[in-house]
Amino acid sequence: MTSSRHRQWFRRRGDLLWTGSWIVAGYFGALLVGILFAQVMRRTGNWDQGLPWERAFLVSTHVKLPEPFDTLVLVLPWLGTNITLLPLVVAVSLWLLVRRKRPDLAAHLVTVQLGSFTLNAMLKDIFDRPRPDLFEPRGQHAWAAFPSGHAIASVSVLLTVAILLRRERGWRWPMRVAVALLIVSLYSRLYLGVHWPTDVVGGVLVGLIWLASTYVGFRLPVVPKKTPGTEEIPAPGG
Repeated sequence: MTSSRHRQWFRRRGDLLWTGSWIVAGYFGALLVGILFAQVMRRTGNWDQGLPWERAFLVSTHVKLPEPFDTLVLVLPWLGTNITLLPLVVAVSLWLLVRRKRPDLAAHLVTVQLGSFTLNAMLKDIFDRPRPDLFEPRGQHAWAAFPSGHAIASVSVLLTVAILLRRERGWRWPMRVAVALLIVSLYSRLYLGVHWPTDVVGGVLVGLIWLASTYVGFRLPVVPKKTPGTEEIPAPGG
């Protein structure tokens, strides 16, 4: 499929409507799931100060790793946070737009990143859940605890990059790298004492919904080849 085909797809009004609808629905769907999840957790106990099982879990799993692994868990999560990803995504998107003439990919990446950043900020502002107070926090831990911004960004942004590289270049290794970074990032939030377990679970749920909705929204419609004597079948969303 040529770059011209991609540009034509993104400029068709029907496809813009399809993409926009999925973005709006996915954004508010992810926001709603995050709100409902937090409300349900609040009903099970003193969620703001950590549920009993969360406090017990953090205490039981708080084991200091050997120095090299401790440093790794402290440093690698910076690759899965909105603070680091936002400028990188903007730079890559500008390159895709100006040099590669791929507005579809640029728009996809920017949309996922901005959604990840704003969903995290809105949910943190709504609930303002305090950070764990069981240990001295380490690493990046700005704003409130719920949800985990690392979880949202790692799931939605890193996996989107891996999916696009697999689709556009046929590369499989980026998905393995993204999953590895995701696992380390999620574990680090608990290991470093900056998140409750439900912060991480909530962030993963929000990130998955945002990932899925943007993937479907920016998916290129399959246009069947036109054969002599037949009419072209409209593409989905067209």
